[in-house]
Amino acid sequence: MRTYLAAAFVRLARWLHPKAASPSWRDGPWTSPPFLNASHRQPSPQELLTELKGAAWTCASLNAAACAHHAPRLYVATHDEQPPPRCRTRTLSRAADERLRALPYLPAARSKSVQIEEVLDHPLLTLLRQVNPVHNHFDLFEMTTLYQEVQGSAYWYLAFDALGVPTEIWLLPSQHVTPRREPGSANIVDYYLYRGGASEQRFAPREIIHFRYPDPRDPYLAGLSPLRACFEQVALLSDYAAMKRAIYDNHALPSAVISPDEALGDEERDRLEAQWNERFRRAGSGRVLIGESSLKVQLLSQSLGDLAALADMRATREDIGNAFHVPLAFLTSETNLANLQAAEHQHLAKAVAPRIQRRDEKLNEQLVPLFDPTGRLFLASDDPVPANREEHLKQQEADLKFGVVTINEVRQERGLPPVDWGHTPWLPLHWAPSDYQRSDLMADAGRNRE
Repeated sequence: MRTYLAAAFVRLARWLHPKAASPSWRDGPWTSPPFLNASHRQPSPQELLTELKGAAWTCASLNAAACAHHAPRLYVATHDEQPPPRCRTRTLSRAADERLRALPYLPAARSKSVQIEEVLDHPLLTLLRQVNPVHNHFDLFEMTTLYQEVQGSAYWYLAFDALGVPTEIWLLPSQHVTPRREPGSANIVDYYLYRGGASEQRFAPREIIHFRYPDPRDPYLAGLSPLRACFEQVALLSDYAAMKRAIYDNHALPSAVISPDEALGDEERDRLEAQWNERFRRAGSGRVLIGESSLKVQLLSQSLGDLAALADMRATREDIGNAFHVPLAFLTSETNLANLQAAEHQHLAKAVAPRIQRRDEKLNEQLVPLFDPTGRLFLASDDPVPANREEHLKQQEADLKFGVVTINEVRQERGLPPVDWGHTPWLPLHWAPSDYQRSDLMADAGRNRE
């Protein structure tokens, strides 16, 4: 009961004193210059969704699925003067404990704690597993990252119970949500406006968790998505695909010129053109047309050499991949296993790791305090880079080989029970300290013992 009361008072204080805007700019609204050049207007959210195809969809879906695969875990930090956690926990391995304490965004109150344990059963974990009647755990994190890749922002709507504890999370379509600040207001955000069709709905800031990518034009309200950063390149690919479709549909260029010997009226000319197109367009190649009068047919052999520059779209795909931080090896078949492994390491280290860190920090800032006003709980994701785990295994093997750790210590890290013969280090038989007398103990040591 005391925990619920403390959480209620904390939420009330945050509701009464929300984050305020800086006095240096709160008197005037932020204005954003056009993102594209002067001949193009800034794309709308709906236009961004329209261009989510081809290479852009490949990159966005790769990042979204990878971030959802590395979902955050819940941990609890305990100091000497604090009681043990009442929820079910699990002891961490030495490597996992060291990695958590080395996280740059973890406050000293948690990184310097006596013990850090993983929480296995908690209402927050239940909420993240049972998000709402429609979405599950993976859907929530995948769609959150996908909206950020396309729109630059993602919005969670929190539904609260009578005690002020979140019971459901609903993902709002980012293209319909706009953060609003009243003129002259001291708040960064006064409300979030949701427009769906002809209806409008306002949400209080305490009901919304706003995930966003950094936008140098507006560092407080907007988010700059990778798709918007490479919108011109994505539109160029769409135009090129439309041109190829036009060529395949009706050749885009005339294949023949029909010249009658006598002058034709407008109606007769249109009738002859319609008859020709009806017979030979699409799958009509090879048919026979008998003319009613003397006609001269000149077949055209057009050269597409002027379109050769558009045919090579490798540079455009590379620009799109760079905007999404996706290696080019993922977008082409001209690669090998070594390049794919290097590309996977680059993608996980440079694209996935920063994204999940930004997501975890936002959850620790706005969602975790609603369940834990004491500040002991925090969310953190596993290290997505596999090379770091391989280095740990190599270090563990070397420590075991040279007697730095015992077998039982290694088994404890892996969650295995200790064994009777694993309390002391195992060393090669020819190894011994400098004061070791082999002549005195040779008969009773190693393979020579009775």
